Amino acid sequence: MAFYVTGYAERRFLFGPDGLYGADMTRALLADRGAVSLYMVSDSPAWFEAVFHTGLALAVLVTVGVGGRVLLGLHGAFIWSLYMTNPTLMDGGDNLVVLVIPFLLLTRCYDRIAVPSKPRRGAPTIGTSVAHNTGLLLIAAQVCIVYLLAGLYKVQGQLWQDGTALYYILRVPEFFWPEVTPLLFHFGWALVVAAYATVLVSVFFPAFVLFRAGRPIAVSAMVVFHAGIALLMNLTSFALVMIALDLVFVDAHAERMARRAVLVVRTATRAVTRTIRKVHREPVPSFEE
Repeated sequence: MAFYVTGYAERRFLFGPDGLYGADMTRALLADRGAVSLYMVSDSPAWFEAVFHTGLALAVLVTVGVGGRVLLGLHGAFIWSLYMTNPTLMDGGDNLVVLVIPFLLLTRCYDRIAVPSKPRRGAPTIGTSVAHNTGLLLIAAQVCIVYLLAGLYKVQGQLWQDGTALYYILRVPEFFWPEVTPLLFHFGWALVVAAYATVLVSVFFPAFVLFRAGRPIAVSAMVVFHAGIALLMNLTSFALVMIALDLVFVDAHAERMARRAVLVVRTATRAVTRTIRKVHREPVPSFEE
């Protein structure tokens, strides 16, 4: 949905048949990739607008949990079609979206959040359980592969070995935040520590998530890392996708924390209620007393 919204104003230039690539070049790119796109069914601007806005509507519906697997599958087809019209706009997060949506179709990802909410119909069957677990394992494996390969690739770079990679990355004009980035350069030691921590956490992420106790640590570290990417480098879409996928590893932890939070709120509410009732029951002394 973020991808649609951020490109909405310039959609005709970025993705349209008369835009940056044009219909003929787009078809040539699709042929080279062996890919297809719903946008290339017709060169009509009206067709482009219809497909784009249908895809945007599907993205919104999937985000709020409407439609189940049917709309999720349609959303995958439409977002793939949009990516293929301008692949230069894709980043690592967009590539993962394309890979993960088929895996999500195997899972019961609408069991917890769905509009309208539906009561569960008994225990899941063996088939649905196997499909669900397979989908989760595929997502988890894909995330581990991404982090491991990214970490190993960084290890080979001299700037990452020196701990100066983040300094030079933040000097790139596209990533430079005039009001904030210069302040970071005054804390060179922090940039060095962050560079080494990024490599270490990426390489050892698969090992950490093998153990239940290590998952919150690994996920928390990567959430902080991606939040920094979103804030300092403006790679918001990539960061959101990675954070969403990281949370797969701490689903059970999140549920326990939610239950504890609800229990704390209920306990506090009861304590306040008892205190209020006690105050109201106590007699108020008169002026003479």
